Amino acid sequence: MSLLVDFVKFIETYRGRDKIIRLCSYAAMFIGGDSNSPISEKARVIGRELSACRVILRLFDDLPMLAYNLQYGLGRKEKNPCLRVCELGSNLVNQLYYPVEHIAWCADKQILNIKSGSLWLAGLILWAISLTLQAFKCLLTIAKLKKSASRLKKQRYLDTQDQYYENSEQREELRMQLHSLQSDIFSQYLLLVQSMADLLNAINWLPKGFLWAGRFGAAKSGLFGLTSSLIMLFRHWYTRS
Repeated sequence: MSLLVDFVKFIETYRGRDKIIRLCSYAAMFIGGDSNSPISEKARVIGRELSACRVILRLFDDLPMLAYNLQYGLGRKEKNPCLRVCELGSNLVNQLYYPVEHIAWCADKQILNIKSGSLWLAGLILWAISLTLQAFKCLLTIAKLKKSASRLKKQRYLDTQDQYYENSEQREELRMQLHSLQSDIFSQYLLLVQSMADLLNAINWLPKGFLWAGRFGAAKSGLFGLTSSLIMLFRHWYTRS
C-alpha cells in the first residue's frame, strides 16, 4: 500500500508525471515497431501523441532551467576543472534547447511562418551534445568517487593494523562513508548507461551518414528509450532509499 501511495505522490509531481509519460511513449514505440499490423499502428499513434504531450509540457521548462543555471553560476565550488567545464557546457546546451524546440513547435503549428526541419535538427544536435557531456561528467565523477573510496579503504586498512585502534564509532563512520561512496558510484554508472541509451537514439535520428544515424528501426529506438526511462525511474527510488 505504501508503494502505491509513493507512486501516486510521484505522478502528482510534474517531473514524476513526465517520466511516466516518457516511459509509456517509448513502450508504445517499442510495441509499434516497424510492423504494419493494426495493433502496431495504434501503438505508434499513442507513442506520437505522448511524445507531443511532452513537447507541450516543456514549453514551461525554460524558467526552471534558467533558475538552476543561475544558481550554479560559473561553478566556482567545483574544484575539478574538467567537471566544471562539462557542467557549464551542459547547462548552456540545455538552456538553448528549450527555445529552439519551442520555435520548432510554433512553426509546425503554423504560429510562425518558418520551416521547422532545421530547428528540430538543431534540437537533436543540442540533445546529443548534452548527453555526450553528461556521459563525460559521469566518467569523471566515477573516477573522482573511486579515488575517494580508495583513500577510505586504505585508511580503514591502516587503522586495522594499529593495535591501539579500538574506536568503534570511527570504524562505523568509515564504513558508512564507504557505503555512501559505493552507492554514489553505482548511481553514476546507472546514469552513464541511461545517457548512452538516449545517445544511441539521438544519433540515430540525425541525418543518415553520421555515425549510426538511421540504422535503427522504431523497435530498437523504443527499446533504447525504454531502457533509459526504466533506469531513470529506478534511480529516482534508489537515491531515496
